[in-house]
Amino acid sequence: MIEFPAIELRRLLGGVERDLADFLALAAAWGPKHLHDHSAPVVAALTRVLDLG
Repeated sequence: MIEFPAIELRRLLGGVERDLADFLALAAAWGPKHLHDHSAPVVAALTRVLDLG
């Protein structure tokens, strides 16, 4: 079992959310260069799946 304070969990989850937002931004920039006509649907699907609000 792993135990740590709730504040630490919030901090870690905030870091994960930032990393996922950064990934989505990179995917949105990468898509048009490599996926051409499929970029918009792929980025839209990633946006829905990641649900970063």
